[in-house]
Amino acid sequence: MVLTRSFALLAVVFCFCFCILAAGIPEHPLIRPFPGSVLAENMSKHINFDAYDFRIKNPETGKNEKKTVKGEYWRLLYEVRHEDGSRNTDISKVEFAENFRAAAEDLGGQVIFEDQAYLTFTIPRDDGGVTYCEYTGNASLGQQYLTIVDEKPFKRSLVFGPAEMKTALDKDGHVLLYEILFDLDKAYLQKKSLKQLEHIITLLKENPDLKLEVQGHTDDQGSDEYNRDLSQRRAETVRNFLLLFGVPEQSLVAKGYGESAPVAPNDTEENRAKNRRVELVKLDTDI
Repeated sequence: MVLTRSFALLAVVFCFCFCILAAGIPEHPLIRPFPGSVLAENMSKHINFDAYDFRIKNPETGKNEKKTVKGEYWRLLYEVRHEDGSRNTDISKVEFAENFRAAAEDLGGQVIFEDQAYLTFTIPRDDGGVTYCEYTGNASLGQQYLTIVDEKPFKRSLVFGPAEMKTALDKDGHVLLYEILFDLDKAYLQKKSLKQLEHIITLLKENPDLKLEVQGHTDDQGSDEYNRDLSQRRAETVRNFLLLFGVPEQSLVAKGYGESAPVAPNDTEENRAKNRRVELVKLDTDI
C-alpha cells in the first residue's frame, strides 16, 4: 500500500512538472492547422535547434529517400474540436491533406513527398531559408501531427560595393554576388536586390572600359534544361535592368550556366544557396 501511494504521488509530481514544461509551446508563424483546431500542448514540443529526417522523393531518380534537415524544430499535435469541446471526426484524411497542400502552394511552396500516411512540403521564407513540414494524422480522431523545421538560411557575410567588385575583378577576374535575389523559380528581381544592382551601375559608370559577362547560376533542384533556361532568363533580367540606367549595351553579355558550375556540393540548403548566385566575369575581348 505504501509503495502504491508513493508511486501515485510520484506520478502526480511528474505529470505536474511535465505540464509546466509543455506550457506555452509556440506555434509556427507560417504553417497553421486546419480551421477549428486546438493545440495539444502536452503532446507538442518546440526546440530551438534540432534535426529531423523528412521523407522526400528524389526528383532525378523518382525514389523515396530521407533528408536530414537541421534548424528550429516543432512537433505539434492539433485536434479539431466542436464548440462544445468534442472531437470533430467528420473531416477525411484526404480533406486534411488537400488543405495543407493548397496552403503550401499559396505560400509559394511545393509538395516533395506524399503517400497514404504522409505529406511533406516546403515553403520559402523571406529570410532566404526554407521551412520543411511533414503532415500525418488520424482523421478518426480529428488529429494532425505537424513536424516542422525552419532550416537555417545561408548567411551571406560578404557584401561587395563598387570598389570591392573592381578589386576582385582585377585580382581574380570574377566576383560572386549573393545579394541579387529572385522570386522562387522565376526571373523577377526582388526589391532586396536594388542595393547590389546600384553598386554594379556605379562600377560600370566609373570604369567605362570594363566589359562583363553577367552569369546566372542555380542549384541542382530540377532538370538540367530547366535550370539552364532559368539561369539564362535571370542573367538577362540583370543585364536589362542595368541597361535601363545608361550602361552601354556593349559592356554586358548575359549567359546562364544552370547547375553546371557549382561552388559547393548540393547536399544542404546552405550549400545550395551558395550555388544560387549571379556572377560577374571580366571579359578581355571585344563583345
